Amino acid sequence: MRKVLALSVLLWLALTGVASGSHLVGHIRPQGPAKVSFASDFPSLNDHEWGFRLGGFGGSAKGGSLRHVPVIFVHGNNVDACDWYTVRDEFRKAGWTDQEMYALSYNGLGGNNGSGLLTSNPACRAEHTEMGYDGTTRVTNNDVNVPDLYDFILAVRAYTGSSKFSIASHSLGVTLARKTLKAHPELRGDLVAFVGIAGANHGTTFCPPGSETTTMSCNEIAAGTPWLAELNGPDGSDETYGPARWMTIYDGSGAGDPAFVGPTYAQSPALEGADNRQFLGTYHNDLRMSPPIIAVYRAFLESSEGPYLSGLGGGTGSDGFAGALADSGASPRGIGLIGILLVGASIWLGYRALDISSLRCRPRSPSSLPVMGPTHKH
Repeated sequence: MRKVLALSVLLWLALTGVASGSHLVGHIRPQGPAKVSFASDFPSLNDHEWGFRLGGFGGSAKGGSLRHVPVIFVHGNNVDACDWYTVRDEFRKAGWTDQEMYALSYNGLGGNNGSGLLTSNPACRAEHTEMGYDGTTRVTNNDVNVPDLYDFILAVRAYTGSSKFSIASHSLGVTLARKTLKAHPELRGDLVAFVGIAGANHGTTFCPPGSETTTMSCNEIAAGTPWLAELNGPDGSDETYGPARWMTIYDGSGAGDPAFVGPTYAQSPALEGADNRQFLGTYHNDLRMSPPIIAVYRAFLESSEGPYLSGLGGGTGSDGFAGALADSGASPRGIGLIGILLVGASIWLGYRALDISSLRCRPRSPSSLPVMGPTHKH
């Protein structure tokens, strides 16, 4: 439990960042840029606020072959793109290539507080050591990073040749990605799927009433702020929209994720119209990086992309998914059936593999395990 408390403190600093009112807009400058691990021919982009090059990873060759709609990973506060290394590695095991996965590091070099209770990310820690991370917590907010994410989405689309894209986001990255799509509605028609993991869509424990003027980012993501009201729309009318499919991943018990404690905040990450999945008792970062949970949202992304595979840029020839099926002689009707069976099997295996008792601070007997599955916010 000592580790739980330590991580909870770091998470609180990462999501909000105590600051005086004067720091709500002008916050502490990052130590420097994050590591640049893009393919050599990926466009160089600069951070709009700080001027240095945006770090991140993704790509293999401009216009390279695609078997999946490209996914853009958006990290949370006070971390950077390496927070997604464990996720990237799980996607690789499932056959995804670097040409299909992209992540940016907004607000420069991040810290190590993206660790899970059960899943480690040693490659990220080693990278921060290599970059000379000084251990200081530096935080940011949503609005200031919208231009960076917008530029990055455009760059990924141009690089891959695919106008279609999906987003997988975590924590502050959820509201950042949603705000970017709100500010640039022309992107919405090309969004295939959106995964929001533990996002403060309706407030967070770390931003209680009164924190809006004392704590960074709480002026945006505290419950009841004008910022969230504008983002969500009247009666949640703009929380989700087509043609994209939407999924949220969150604790839901009010006890596992310190960012959403108790009945007031337990359902905050859920979105109207989304496939809202609760993983009861699961810690904030394990919701992103636990392999069985990754399998669930990866399968969701894959099931969403079916209608778009034939139109992917960069070619979908015999070395691509659509080409492989064509080479096998499968009919279009058979392709749909195969896709449904594959996705269904993947989701079922993900559910079977997830031992929820292992995701809790204290073991529970099998008879007391919570039920995992879709819920709907009302």
